[in-house]
Amino acid sequence: MALSRGDKDVFHVGSLIFSGLAMVLAFVAVIVAGQAWSRSNDAKDEIRALAEGGLLGSKVNVRLQEYSMVAAPASVKAGKVSFTIKNSGTITHEVVLVRAPSVEALPRVTVAGGERAVGDVDEEAIPEADLPGEAEVEQGKTVKTTIALTPGTYVMICNIDTVLPDGTVRNHFQRGMYSVITAN
Repeated sequence: MALSRGDKDVFHVGSLIFSGLAMVLAFVAVIVAGQAWSRSNDAKDEIRALAEGGLLGSKVNVRLQEYSMVAAPASVKAGKVSFTIKNSGTITHEVVLVRAPSVEALPRVTVAGGERAVGDVDEEAIPEADLPGEAEVEQGKTVKTTIALTPGTYVMICNIDTVLPDGTVRNHFQRGMYSVITAN
């Protein structure tokens, strides 16, 4: 069966309308994809600007108590970092900041002597350049300090020894009083 001229005209007009709609939809799809790409790049630019502006992680809160140390956030921006250290415990604690890749990498006392027992952190064996700062905090007190950090990993320790009434010495670090932060 052959199509009449009228049927061919209807088919031709229908094909033109369908082709036109397909082009419009394709154009809209290109516009939507472009907007999504632009929004993605804008979000990345905003995050980069926040990080470069020091708005992400320029402050660390440290909470001390027997025998724990909790630091938040665990990652900060390298440069001047403000530490707010609160001692919620019932005895004096300290925060000694050591640039080291991990807790396990800290030098340890291997022969008892002086004021340190075997297993304590040997602070004298740590190069001065890897000790950017420390603070002693009495029970119930809060200390604020600002320390310049270069990029890297830092271990915060309390290396105080407490002598118990029975004469037993208890080292805070050996009881688990440490925390790790990273400066980016």
